[in-house]
Amino acid sequence: MAIFDMDGTLYQDDAFLGRYVTYLLDGVMDEEEIAIAVSEAYDILDGSHTVKLGHFFDREQHFFYEHDQFLPTNCYSWEGKKHENPLEENASLLFIGDPWGIANLYAEKYGIPRESRAEAFEKVRYEMIEDPFKIRLHAPLFDSITALGIKKKIFMTNTPGDTGPAFVTYLNIGSVFDDYVFDAKKPLGMETIVKGLLKEGYEPDEILSIGDNPYNDLAPVRKLGGRTCLISPYTHFGMQEWDHTVKTVEELADFLHQSSVVKL
Repeated sequence: MAIFDMDGTLYQDDAFLGRYVTYLLDGVMDEEEIAIAVSEAYDILDGSHTVKLGHFFDREQHFFYEHDQFLPTNCYSWEGKKHENPLEENASLLFIGDPWGIANLYAEKYGIPRESRAEAFEKVRYEMIEDPFKIRLHAPLFDSITALGIKKKIFMTNTPGDTGPAFVTYLNIGSVFDDYVFDAKKPLGMETIVKGLLKEGYEPDEILSIGDNPYNDLAPVRKLGGRTCLISPYTHFGMQEWDHTVKTVEELADFLHQSSVVKL
């Protein structure tokens, strides 16, 4: 059986990031400062900033942490200066695992109110399925998923509210999966789902999780003995040895044709 993430997995788009950061910071900064923040966000995404995909961000202290197997280690400031800052036991950490995590980083850094975050999120989400910002569909990927001769296919996204089902409708994948899980609260939600599958009688190596966020989509599955496939065109700090790695939706469609996947 296989578990599929949605954003960054069933489609790929990072054009939304600049708009999302702009909406979050509107009224907090002037236009020039927002433009600098947007440029900086894309520097983080492409790996040219001191802050990297794969870092943890301390919401209270505003330090960043490298990690070893997702356990925080070395501590740095935004400017890249190393600090001896022992992590507090109950520290609230944000894992920067994908473009959405980068946007959340700016929301945390600048203390954007929860209501304003929700408004910015909903605005950019609906833009992504409407002209002129529609995300590109890759039908061969959906055909590959539909053709999979496996026991169960689960769709699992952290997207809350109505935009999750709206994306399913836009992508035309309402009949592709056996189960649909919205507002999944990964990574804990992923661990809960996999433990449930194990209780149902699935063997760990019969479970494959595919996603673009290593912390949310893959680490909980690997911890329980399942198989993993990272889909990401970006470089992540602490790149783990996942069972499979692809960069694009095109590569993922090809990967799903492999016999090792079909036998799950």
